[in-house]
Amino acid sequence: MFIYLIVLSFVSSSFMLTKVEPYTPIELIGQMVERYEQEWYTHLTFDQKTTFYTAYGQIERIQWWYEALEAPGSLAIHFDEKNSGNGILFNNGVQYGYANGQIIQEMPRVHDLLVLGFDIYKQAPLKSVEQLRSVGYDMSKMYTDKWQGKAVWVVGVDAPSDSLAQFWIEQERLLFVRSLKPGRAGTMQEVQFNKYEPIKGGWIAPEVVFNMNGQLMLYEEYFNIQVPATLDSAIFNPATFLEASW
Repeated sequence: MFIYLIVLSFVSSSFMLTKVEPYTPIELIGQMVERYEQEWYTHLTFDQKTTFYTAYGQIERIQWWYEALEAPGSLAIHFDEKNSGNGILFNNGVQYGYANGQIIQEMPRVHDLLVLGFDIYKQAPLKSVEQLRSVGYDMSKMYTDKWQGKAVWVVGVDAPSDSLAQFWIEQERLLFVRSLKPGRAGTMQEVQFNKYEPIKGGWIAPEVVFNMNGQLMLYEEYFNIQVPATLDSAIFNPATFLEASW
């Protein structure tokens, strides 16, 4: 009986250690990395149906995007067709824009959705903290709340707010599910990652919703989701992006 109690105590203690609640955002991100870094995919490709809405809630247009990801740091998107001369590339903190087979844009940008949904599991927690802080999130604050019936950590604020930048992490699976950020002219932009599905050691949200002041503006649906073992590095090279394919 004595040995049984010792074993039970050890098992209970070990279980409690895995359930330690984070006190700071960097502790939370550290737990996200610890949970998934060994198994989370590095490469991902999918086709995206992108629906744009007017300010009156009507469908304005529908466009297909073809996307390839290499985490951390790179996301390639071709518009309309995989071999089109139009698209956008995010690579190591720089955004490149292409139109009619020409590069028309090159500017520094931290894509916070890329960080929160994908890169955060494949890089050092401190790097994620620095990136997210640079785009307006207060990485010293967090509190607990609920979203779609599940407990979440809310990072960027220490109490409910409808005016400050914040992102929401589901506690059970440690997945990004929502962000709120102030936009131009007093607007508040909301992004939701919905309907998560397990995929090769990680997760993917095949429904992404963009709202502005509570009004649906953009709706993304993912199809033909693949997790290749590798991808051609030319896809993420600004000089060869237009010619590369997957």
